[in-house]
Amino acid sequence: MRKWLDEQDIAYPAGPSRFPTGAEIKLALATLSTYDVKITDNGLGAYWQASIVHKDGGHNGPWTLLNISNYSGDDMPQELSFEKGWESLITEVLQHLSVTCGPLVLIADTGGEPIVIAT
Repeated sequence: MRKWLDEQDIAYPAGPSRFPTGAEIKLALATLSTYDVKITDNGLGAYWQASIVHKDGGHNGPWTLLNISNYSGDDMPQELSFEKGWESLITEVLQHLSVTCGPLVLIADTGGEPIVIAT
Protein backbone atom coordinates (compact mmCIF):
# COMPACT_ATOMS: atom_id res chain seq x y z
CA MET A 1 0.00 0.00 0.00
CA ARG A 2 2.84 2.42 0.83
CA LYS A 3 4.33 2.04 -2.63
CA TRP A 4 0.95 2.78 -4.21
CA LEU A 5 0.39 5.81 -1.94
CA ASP A 6 3.86 7.08 -2.87
CA GLU A 7 3.08 6.64 -6.57
CA GLN A 8 -0.17 8.58 -6.09
CA ASP A 9 1.72 11.27 -4.11
CA ILE A 10 -0.58 10.80 -1.11
CA ALA A 11 0.87 11.62 2.32
CA TYR A 12 0.54 9.10 5.16
CA PRO A 13 1.91 8.63 8.69
CA ALA A 14 5.15 6.70 9.08
CA GLY A 15 3.81 4.14 11.58
CA PRO A 16 2.94 0.53 10.77
CA SER A 17 -0.57 -0.53 9.79
CA ARG A 18 -2.47 -3.77 9.34
CA PHE A 19 -5.94 -5.13 8.72
CA PRO A 20 -8.11 -5.17 11.87
CA THR A 21 -9.03 -8.44 13.54
CA GLY A 22 -12.63 -9.55 13.82
CA ALA A 23 -12.57 -8.70 17.54
CA GLU A 24 -11.24 -5.19 16.83
CA ILE A 25 -14.00 -4.61 14.29
CA LYS A 26 -16.66 -5.75 16.76
CA LEU A 27 -15.18 -3.52 19.48
CA ALA A 28 -15.15 -0.49 17.16
CA LEU A 29 -18.79 -1.12 16.26
CA ALA A 30 -19.71 -1.40 19.95
CA THR A 31 -18.43 2.15 20.53
CA LEU A 32 -20.96 3.62 18.10
CA SER A 33 -23.49 4.53 20.79
CA THR A 34 -25.74 6.61 18.53
CA TYR A 35 -26.12 3.78 16.01
CA ASP A 36 -28.00 0.51 15.84
CA VAL A 37 -25.62 -2.24 14.70
CA LYS A 38 -26.99 -5.54 13.43
CA ILE A 39 -24.45 -8.24 12.62
CA THR A 40 -25.05 -11.12 10.22
CA ASP A 41 -22.48 -13.80 11.06
CA ASN A 42 -22.56 -16.88 8.84
CA GLY A 43 -19.58 -18.57 10.52
CA LEU A 44 -15.95 -19.02 9.60
CA GLY A 45 -15.06 -18.85 5.94
CA ALA A 46 -18.37 -17.19 5.10
CA TYR A 47 -19.84 -13.76 4.49
CA TRP A 48 -20.07 -11.42 7.51
CA GLN A 49 -21.92 -8.11 7.52
CA ALA A 50 -22.70 -5.30 9.95
CA SER A 51 -25.61 -3.00 9.20
CA ILE A 52 -24.92 0.34 10.90
CA VAL A 53 -27.87 2.75 11.04
CA HIS A 54 -28.22 5.95 13.05
CA LYS A 55 -30.83 5.61 15.80
CA ASP A 56 -32.86 8.33 14.03
CA GLY A 57 -33.27 5.90 11.13
CA GLY A 58 -31.62 5.49 7.75
CA HIS A 59 -33.78 8.17 6.16
CA ASN A 60 -32.82 10.76 8.78
CA GLY A 61 -29.24 9.89 9.65
CA PRO A 62 -26.04 8.19 8.55
CA TRP A 63 -25.94 4.50 7.68
CA THR A 64 -23.62 2.02 5.95
CA LEU A 65 -22.96 -1.69 5.53
CA LEU A 66 -19.59 -3.10 6.60
CA ASN A 67 -18.76 -6.31 4.71
CA ILE A 68 -16.21 -9.07 5.14
CA SER A 69 -16.44 -11.59 2.32
CA ASN A 70 -14.50 -14.40 4.04
CA TYR A 71 -14.65 -14.04 7.83
CA SER A 72 -11.72 -15.94 9.33
CA GLY A 73 -12.31 -15.43 13.06
CA ASP A 74 -12.12 -12.92 15.87
CA ASP A 75 -8.34 -13.19 16.23
CA MET A 76 -7.54 -13.07 12.51
CA PRO A 77 -7.02 -10.01 10.28
CA GLN A 78 -10.06 -9.20 8.14
CA GLU A 79 -10.19 -7.48 4.77
CA LEU A 80 -13.23 -5.26 4.97
CA SER A 81 -15.23 -3.05 2.66
CA PHE A 82 -18.19 -0.74 2.96
CA GLU A 83 -21.25 -1.01 0.75
CA LYS A 84 -22.93 2.31 0.13
CA GLY A 85 -23.69 4.65 2.98
CA TRP A 86 -22.41 7.91 4.36
CA GLU A 87 -18.72 8.73 4.05
CA SER A 88 -18.77 10.47 7.45
CA LEU A 89 -19.86 7.25 9.18
CA ILE A 90 -17.40 5.10 7.23
CA THR A 91 -14.63 7.50 8.24
CA GLU A 92 -15.75 7.34 11.88
CA VAL A 93 -15.57 3.53 11.89
CA LEU A 94 -12.12 3.59 10.26
CA GLN A 95 -10.90 6.17 12.79
CA HIS A 96 -11.89 3.84 15.64
CA LEU A 97 -10.04 0.99 13.92
CA SER A 98 -6.93 3.06 13.19
CA VAL A 99 -6.31 3.49 16.94
CA THR A 100 -5.17 -0.14 17.17
CA CYS A 101 -4.36 -0.95 13.53
CA GLY A 102 -2.51 2.16 12.41
CA PRO A 103 -3.40 4.22 9.35
CA LEU A 104 -6.06 2.85 7.00
CA VAL A 105 -6.95 3.98 3.49
CA LEU A 106 -10.48 4.70 2.29
CA ILE A 107 -10.79 4.24 -1.47
CA ALA A 108 -14.26 5.05 -2.76
CA ASP A 109 -15.47 2.90 -5.64
CA THR A 110 -17.24 5.98 -6.99
CA GLY A 111 -13.97 7.79 -7.64
CA GLY A 112 -12.26 10.63 -5.88
CA GLU A 113 -8.97 10.80 -4.05
CA PRO A 114 -8.09 8.05 -1.56
CA ILE A 115 -8.24 9.25 2.05
CA VAL A 116 -5.73 8.15 4.67
CA ILE A 117 -7.51 7.67 8.01
CA ALA A 118 -5.29 7.94 11.09
CA THR A 119 -5.71 9.01 14.69
